[in-house]
Formats: sequence, C-alpha cells, structure tokens
Amino acid sequence: MHTLPRSRFLAAALMLLAAFAFFTLNVSPAAANFSIDIEKHTNGFDADTPEEAPVLEVGTPVVWEYIVTNTGDGPGRQLEITVTDDQDVDVICTISILYPGESTTCYGYGTAEAGLYGNIGCVEGVRVRDDGSVTTVSDCDPSHYYGETPPPPPPGGGEGCTPGYWKQEHHFDSWVGYSPNDSFDAVFGVSYGGTLVEAAGAKGGKENALARHAVAALLNASSSVDYYYTTTDVINMVQAAFASGDFNGTKDLFEYQNELGCPLN
Repeated sequence: MHTLPRSRFLAAALMLLAAFAFFTLNVSPAAANFSIDIEKHTNGFDADTPEEAPVLEVGTPVVWEYIVTNTGDGPGRQLEITVTDDQDVDVICTISILYPGESTTCYGYGTAEAGLYGNIGCVEGVRVRDDGSVTTVSDCDPSHYYGETPPPPPPGGGEGCTPGYWKQEHHFDSWVGYSPNDSFDAVFGVSYGGTLVEAAGAKGGKENALARHAVAALLNASSSVDYYYTTTDVINMVQAAFASGDFNGTKDLFEYQNELGCPLN
C-alpha cells in the first residue's frame, strides 16, 4: 500500500487550510449571503400595483413608509444602508447600520396630487471588509395612490366671524364643540403648539396667520354661523397646509370667509 511521507501529508494539509482561509476571506457576495429587503407603503397601504392604490383626497397629507430589513445571515453581515425614492421624495432614516435580522422604518412626506401616482423606494446596503473589498446589495419596491378631487362644498356660506371675535373672553360662550384651552395640535393633528385661544391671538404671518384664521374657521363651522366650510374641511385644509408649507394660500381662503360678517352677539 502506497502512503505519503509525513512531511508531504502535512504540506498538503496546510495547502488545504490555506485554500479554505482564502475562500472564506474572499467569498463572493452571493456565497456570503448578504441580502436586503425593502417594503414601501403609502398611508399604510402596500399598494404595489395601481389596482391596490388607496384613494386619497387631493391636498391631503401623504406618508410613505420604507421598511428595510437586513435579510443576510451570519456574522459580519452588517450593512450600511441608503434609502432613496425615484420621485425625489426626501426620505428620513434614523438608523444607518443594520445587522442581520434587524429592521428599520424610514419616512417620506408629501401632499396628494390628482390622478394615479406611483413612486419606487430603493435601498442599497454596503459592507466594506477589513481587507478593503466591498459588497453591495439592493432592493426596490413600488407603491401607488390615486388622488381624487373632493366634491365642492354644498351651497351655503355668506357669514363668518373673525379671529378677533373668537379670542375675546366675553365671546367664549359662543364656542360650540371646542374649548379655549383645547390643544391646537390635538384638534388639528399638526405640530404648532399652544391652545386654541392662544392661536386665535397669534401675531405675525405664515403659520401664525394660518393658525389664528384656522381657529376662527373651525369655530365658525362648528357654530350656528352660516359658514362655507365644515369642521372636517377646515381640519383637512390645515393639515395639508402644514404638510406642504403653503400657509398663506389656506390662510387667504379662511380669511375671506371669516370676514364676511358675524351674526353672533
């Protein structure tokens, strides 16, 4: 029976060990099991296809969720992630490194436009090894919505009381459905601060001007005043204005209605 000398056997074993180490350190991205997944939602709906698109009212806020998961397996598979949107939505992420099995949700914000709208969220995960080699993996997922213009308000209007009327203490008995000390943010679902009566007396332009006229519009709509907008209209319009940053356009609409004449004492 032919046998290898001990020295040649050891040399062969060392060569096999070296080959294994080389393969381990220089394994291809596919063999290394690096992978990543992204799921994109629109206002909570997955909506990968136009047929799944939720119907949103034009001008209302849109919130996109980009749910990213490192689906890789094994040690050393952490990834530095970058999330983008093909429609230039500003995507906000709070975590940049994901380890295998970890997930994070990034967010983007917008305002609903008319018609079918689709955008694609993509994630790229990068791993730089100690030897300088780089592995890159990526994934994309679409989402859609359909923007529908709301029907015009029912005929009515012609009356409106100003912020100056509603902020006066001796008119607090005219408030219906709301109290002066109610939180502005809680009522309107935005981030502004203060109470309703403080907002009614806010000084200055932009969001302050919108806030005081929004309070007047809300109280006009909830009272016996023959007002053009409903309370739901007012709240939705304020949310859309804060989401888009177009405070003056909505303020002007409210201001016009609020100065038509107050029928209250």
